[in-house]
Amino acid sequence: MSESELRKLQALPVGEKLLLVDALWQSIGESMNEPQVSEPEKRELDSRWARFERDPSRALTLEQFRALVKAKRG
Repeated sequence: MSESELRKLQALPVGEKLLLVDALWQSIGESMNEPQVSEPEKRELDSRWARFERDPSRALTLEQFRALVKAKRG
């Protein structure tokens, strides 16, 4: 944002500033729902999915996964 654009925004009446703040806040909230996945994380997920597709029998059911987590937690 340029300095002149910032000055224009600062010159707005309070009501318009509040509307702008609300719109910005909502757009931030919407983008926060999108997971931020890095390239290394994407590669790892792709690798895990490929392993699953090669041998789906190695995958755990949800119940098996929960039991494993519970056992590791103690």
